[in-house]
Amino acid sequence: MTNRVLAGLTGALIFLAAGTAVADNDKTRFIAVEGKGTVIAVPDIASINAGVTTRADTAREALSANNKAMSSLFRLLSKSGIDDKDIRTSNFSVSPFYERYERNKQRKIAGYQAANQVTVTVRDLTKLGRLLDAVVSAGSNRVNGVQFSVAEPEKLLDQARRKAVKDAMRKATLYAEAAGSELGKILQIQERGIHHPRPRIMAAEALRSDKAVPVSRGTQTLSATVGIRIELE
Repeated sequence: MTNRVLAGLTGALIFLAAGTAVADNDKTRFIAVEGKGTVIAVPDIASINAGVTTRADTAREALSANNKAMSSLFRLLSKSGIDDKDIRTSNFSVSPFYERYERNKQRKIAGYQAANQVTVTVRDLTKLGRLLDAVVSAGSNRVNGVQFSVAEPEKLLDQARRKAVKDAMRKATLYAEAAGSELGKILQIQERGIHHPRPRIMAAEALRSDKAVPVSRGTQTLSATVGIRIELE
């Protein structure tokens, strides 16, 4: 009986000791700050969405005419130095189109339409203006603007992350000094979010020109935000 009582008391003491340790950890003094880092980059690649839409009396005729026009477009892209891996089909369809709507009259099929579009990645932006003009000259009657972007955004985002940590540490040091304390060990670093801008689109209307198309890629801002919790000594 005595042994069981002693064992129970020992267990209670261990529990109390563990509870005290948890309470001490909960009372750790710390400072929590948020830092932000940004990097401004000039886009180094562009994507063109171009293609051909053809109409004819039959689906076969529409498709044949479309294939001929697309073959010319592919030859042009190859001569312009565009690698096959940078050309991918983004849309293909063959469908009927109908007569103009008239009240109380059933609409009939007026013919067939074939559409084929490709997305082209341009890595040498010095050729972009001439390429846009050549694409239209080669028979492309569908150019849905140009998207500018950064080829390797992760490298730039890593720079932004480093800047975000430095910004957070700067703030933490300032607050600790103002409070008459010193910074201890870092307890936690948490990424709160990153901002990677969507490709910037140049309107298709800007492509309608009888000369080499003027283009401006501008700049893009990439950013990262981190939260840091640091012990105060």
